Amino acid sequence: MNDLNDFARRYIAVWNEPDADLRLKAITELFAPDAAHYTPSQEVHGHAELEVRITTAYEKWVRPEVYVFRAVPNANGHHNTVRFNWEMVTQASGEVDSVGFDFIVLNEEGLIKSDHQFIDG
Repeated sequence: MNDLNDFARRYIAVWNEPDADLRLKAITELFAPDAAHYTPSQEVHGHAELEVRITTAYEKWVRPEVYVFRAVPNANGHHNTVRFNWEMVTQASGEVDSVGFDFIVLNEEGLIKSDHQFIDG
């Protein structure tokens, strides 16, 4: 993977995608079929559960036009891993409301095998 910041932007774009079909397509292009996604409070596995997880976040935060997610251009990684920060920004003011980071393990094909999401506040 040449540009890890581009990877982070594509990852974050999934969480902001309004079209359900395009969201699912992006999930299948980024995540391995057996991928796992972990947060402090939940764990999901596979494309179907990832679709529910990401759609739920979209419906709660982005669809009401309150927030949008954006990647911080600080992605780095090695040995099939990527880490990057992200922000949840208020759409009206552009103020950062929440920040966090993801630590991602990729499989040999460059698809996400596991995604560990940390929310800093």
